Amino acid sequence: MKRNVLLVALFTVTLPVIAADLEPVLGKKGALIKQETFDGPDVPKGWVANTGSLRIAEGKLHAAEKSSDKHIGAFRHRLPLQDCAVQMDFKLGSMRIINLGYDPAPGELKKKGHLFSVVVTPESWSIIEHNDKANPESKTKKLATANTNFDPETTYTLLLECKGNDVIAHVTGKDSLKATAPDFHVKKPGLVFRMGGKDGQEAIIDNVKVWALE
Repeated sequence: MKRNVLLVALFTVTLPVIAADLEPVLGKKGALIKQETFDGPDVPKGWVANTGSLRIAEGKLHAAEKSSDKHIGAFRHRLPLQDCAVQMDFKLGSMRIINLGYDPAPGELKKKGHLFSVVVTPESWSIIEHNDKANPESKTKKLATANTNFDPETTYTLLLECKGNDVIAHVTGKDSLKATAPDFHVKKPGLVFRMGGKDGQEAIIDNVKVWALE
């Protein structure tokens, strides 16, 4: 009897801890459009490094900037979206910045460049509306921000929800950020990730899920 109890105890402590999904507040989760756990040996098809580098290690996606690119590490996953909720686990590591956001789909806006992003640094996080690169007078706007520390070795879960012109970002253990802008409702061609750091530094992403938001 004692041997059976010991075996049960050993089995219990080795079970993996799976974080619960965060829940949106702008609407309800609809269809699960995308799920990626990065369990294979190679970067999954469709995850593209425009600049920087991507690799898989220990079942997670490692993303880095390369100084030779002279540009922050920029990565995309094509996935047509509009009203949606995107969740991912991330670890900042020694990186100085992580972004998750969107571009406007072609033909949606008379604008060049990104639409909006949630930006995480070791000391703060924000929702920003990006400038129009075709307009020299256009400026990037910080629509919501909070000064709060992100431990470099802690894995956080981020949920970014967008419905109409409203955006809310949630991170485990942090107060949510909210923002609104007239152009946020447009169609989006996919996910945009950006990672900034020195050569040899990496951010880690895992458990990406994308839902339609109803």
